[in-house]
Amino acid sequence: MDAAAAEHPDPSHWREAVEAVCVADDESGVRKLRLRDWEFIGDSGPSFGGQNLGPSSPELLCGVISTCLTHTYLIGAAHLGVPVDRVEVRATADNNDAPLLGIAGSDPLLPFNIRATVTLVAPDATDAQLGRLHRYAEQCPITNLIRNSNPVTVITG
Repeated sequence: MDAAAAEHPDPSHWREAVEAVCVADDESGVRKLRLRDWEFIGDSGPSFGGQNLGPSSPELLCGVISTCLTHTYLIGAAHLGVPVDRVEVRATADNNDAPLLGIAGSDPLLPFNIRATVTLVAPDATDAQLGRLHRYAEQCPITNLIRNSNPVTVITG
């Protein structure tokens, strides 16, 4: 990573467009998600019109939070020279889809009370190194996106 950074010191070289495409095109309601060369399935449980064939959107959100935060810790460990044997991030959230079914309640219609629990196995790291690593991980793009919000433009056609 340090070699790549040295080879491309201009931040504009690191800018990229990322894309996900989701299609639901049959009676199952299963959402077929394509990200580059990978395909995933999103679905809901039977009580919410799905067949439980894949994770729900809120579950996928927790997955994205956990993978990004884990990756940020790994990048930080490499960049800062912190010896880490294992990184585990468990992301959880509360979710209540009742308003989508016309059922009023006090919970927001979005995942809320989002928590990420980080467990590091780093027996050879000092407390100072781990402190620097935790501060580094505060840069995680996805957790900051959720903390700070970012407008999403929905284009219909």
